[in-house]
Amino acid sequence: MDDYCQHISGRIGFRLSGFRRYRLRTALEILRNLNYNGVELCLEHGELDPKASGTLDSATLNNYLMENKLTATAVSFHGKLAGWEEKRYKCEAGLELAHELGVQTFISGSIQSHDSDSFLEMCRFTEAMCHRAEKLDCCFAVEPEPNTVIADFQAMERLFQAVGSPRLKVNFDVGHAFLTESNLCDNIIHWGSRIVHTHVEDIRGKNHRHLLPGEGDLDFKMVLDAFIKIKYSGFYTLDLFDIAMQPKYYARIGHEALIRWVE
Repeated sequence: MDDYCQHISGRIGFRLSGFRRYRLRTALEILRNLNYNGVELCLEHGELDPKASGTLDSATLNNYLMENKLTATAVSFHGKLAGWEEKRYKCEAGLELAHELGVQTFISGSIQSHDSDSFLEMCRFTEAMCHRAEKLDCCFAVEPEPNTVIADFQAMERLFQAVGSPRLKVNFDVGHAFLTESNLCDNIIHWGSRIVHTHVEDIRGKNHRHLLPGEGDLDFKMVLDAFIKIKYSGFYTLDLFDIAMQPKYYARIGHEALIRWVE
């Protein structure tokens, strides 16, 4: 198992949205002390929300990251319950923040909708974001998620074909793909170098609830084999549900569980 430990060594991250009740600087200090290497900067956090008062500027944020020796793995705004106007505004702001911080990846998802026009709107939105990403020299990564417009492999493939931008990439959530695809590892191999960031959690059965590594049905050895095969060099970022009341506890046991999962 030493090969697996070596593969993820120095590349374990955590999604900041779980710490939205904490001051950002405090959250970063906690993650540093728990031996995390990176953090996904989520605009859902009040100090990063471009529409909130007291939003941190990029220079201050960069200083916080440096003093805690943490890498910003990505900037993100998923916004699956947001309207398109809010989604565009925050994603544009997030792309600017990523550029200012020197972060190469901005992540978004699609909205929860079964409207027949939603896919076309997602295409228009993605085209605009990729155009902006090109100007800012970063990429726009979409995360397929069950029960959203871009729910699975098939929808993501249609989006790639419709948009046709080299700036469009994949944020690969292993739990989501386990739920929607017949073969999780084959799906990783298919996307290959288009995967620029990944979310890690466990899943039990077909219930879309993010669990700690080792609590569900995923075979992480096979998952890591697939990522090693495509020469993935990004971060493995823990993405857990409903932890805002105890994020420090879940961040601690999540890190320990991921290491045990690998070992």
